Amino acid sequence: MESVHPAVKVATWLELAVAPEWRRQNCKVRVHALSDRAGGCYAISMDERWLCTGDGRLTVFKGLDAALRFLKVVHVEDFEAVDVPAQPMECMGQSFCLCVGRDDHLGPCPANCVLQRLDA
Repeated sequence: MESVHPAVKVATWLELAVAPEWRRQNCKVRVHALSDRAGGCYAISMDERWLCTGDGRLTVFKGLDAALRFLKVVHVEDFEAVDVPAQPMECMGQSFCLCVGRDDHLGPCPANCVLQRLDA
């Protein structure tokens, strides 16, 4: 299985979710637009480390609403929205896409966003 480029440091969902309050106040969480299309894909970084699943797949959010819903679930209220990723990175074809479904819940995206390069 391919995952994020091995030289890139990543953050995990668990790290973001269980970070103590003092840690959250000192970390920088950013929401990055990965395309210029409305309703496009987004990724999240924590202290310039991409948010990935426990098995190393980049977490991609289909639409800004999905990224914001995820941050609400993990109780992150202070974040920056940026147009350009904090650092160039390649996705080796493995990502885990989340979207807000018809039931208004956050879950795996049925279309499973497929990104070749995030910095293209």
